[in-house]
Amino acid sequence: MLSKMDEMEKIIHEAQVCYLGMAEDNNPYVLPMNFAYEPGVFYLHAAPEGHKLEVLKSNPAVCININTGNELFHRHKEVGCSWGMKFKSLNVFGKAEFIDDYDEKYRIMQLFMVKFSGEIYEFSEPSIRNVLIFKVSAEKMTGKVYGY
Repeated sequence: MLSKMDEMEKIIHEAQVCYLGMAEDNNPYVLPMNFAYEPGVFYLHAAPEGHKLEVLKSNPAVCININTGNELFHRHKEVGCSWGMKFKSLNVFGKAEFIDDYDEKYRIMQLFMVKFSGEIYEFSEPSIRNVLIFKVSAEKMTGKVYGY
């Protein structure tokens, strides 16, 4: 298990995608999403309509999973039980909070662009108004690295 925040943040910064776990009527619902991050806070964006929006409004409790560094290995090629998978994994628990403030949405979209392109971009007003952004403040974060 990982216990140091800097180790966890290293995994967060390596990842391009997270998996957002939600619950709808006690049924799990998981979607891959890209994300932006500031210490302790994950930002996710989506179209302003759709099933995930309905699920999050009815139950904002979420789990975000991040998994990087997946690599198959073996200790003895001839022994099936000696094969395994290296990984770096985090689970983040919190509640989805929708962000409506235009300036904050603009700032967060710039975080996305810096994460994925390394550059700051400008956005049109309709592009900001027509995107749904929500944040998940990490109430609890657990992680594990195996094989590295």
